[in-house]
Amino acid sequence: MKKYFILFIIMLFTTSIIFSADFGILADQKIEADINLLLYTPSLAPWFSWTGNNLSLYFSGLLSLKYNYNYTDGGFWREPLLLPEITRFAFSYRNRGFFIEAGRIAYNDMLTLTASGLFDGIYFQTGMSAKLSAGVFYSGFQYKETAKIIMTDDDIKNYIKPFNTDNIDDYFASRRLLAAIRLDLPVGLNNNFSAEILAQFDLNESNQPFHSQYGAIQIEFYPHNIMRITTAAVFETMQKNNSFNAAFGALGSIRTALPTPINDWLTFTVKFTSSSLNDVFSTFTPLTSISLGNIFPNSIAGVSLAGMEYTARINKSISAEISFNYYMQSYDLTFENTNYFGGETWASLIFQPLEDVRITLGGGAFFHNLGNMESSDAVTWKITAGLTLSF
Repeated sequence: MKKYFILFIIMLFTTSIIFSADFGILADQKIEADINLLLYTPSLAPWFSWTGNNLSLYFSGLLSLKYNYNYTDGGFWREPLLLPEITRFAFSYRNRGFFIEAGRIAYNDMLTLTASGLFDGIYFQTGMSAKLSAGVFYSGFQYKETAKIIMTDDDIKNYIKPFNTDNIDDYFASRRLLAAIRLDLPVGLNNNFSAEILAQFDLNESNQPFHSQYGAIQIEFYPHNIMRITTAAVFETMQKNNSFNAAFGALGSIRTALPTPINDWLTFTVKFTSSSLNDVFSTFTPLTSISLGNIFPNSIAGVSLAGMEYTARINKSISAEISFNYYMQSYDLTFENTNYFGGETWASLIFQPLEDVRITLGGGAFFHNLGNMESSDAVTWKITAGLTLSF
């Protein structure tokens, strides 16, 4: 027995040379307030990481409570519900020119117009200068408010239905499968060309399944080593109710460093996706319905955007961001249309005095129908504050 114990000790100290493990807990306190609602969200996020010879394992979870106080609904605190989530669980292997990752992993499509967030699946990338990557992802095991998969009327009904522990099915997001393949090629010394194909399959038990496919191309230029110019386009085909529809979108951005003594950048962005035009061309429908703004609630579907953003790293502890985005419904730009959106301005500050202490502040306003002089819509405002402690 003593021999086996000694052997175990030798193996433990030997393997500790080639791998390392770490763990901790993030304690987060977040407050949001707007014209109607006060939201307080405390959360705990335990995490664990392990790295070995070209291998790594990462796990993180989340336990959160949401306290809602609605000013317009009699002024009372809603009883919070404890929400458990597995935020990430990923196993990866990396070698020269090859990378593979499986589990609950982060994925964004090339243009971040179609799919963005965490998915369950597998992803690999190969190549050095030219790269080929592919992945298969599933959305149906996640919490629905985190996944934000809202493509059909049935998805909307499931998303807005309050979750309670009596029906566990109300917890999960819409069940959809996404397959993606992407090619990145260098063009000359400072330019890149990328192409991507995605296919989304509806796995819900529905009499009217919604399937969609996306093809995108992107070119990035890097003139003078202080500027990045991006141009991109995406084309979507979709099948629903035994009919075929198509949609399209485009993106352009310029990001440049400024000649100042601090590390700061200025970015100009234009995004466009089609809205309903005729019986063939329909509203662009992304897989993930991520809000375009901090206050503006809509996703990119059928929306045009023009924006400007200034970011600055003031010093090692402080960084700031100021942005202005202008939103409008694609094709219908008349002031008389009630879906004519408006402009949003936002400013945020991040203060990290210590490695394990982070304070965030943010605030802004959304001006409904900005530019429509006949509009009487009120200005919508929002402020946020957060404190994150790492143990």
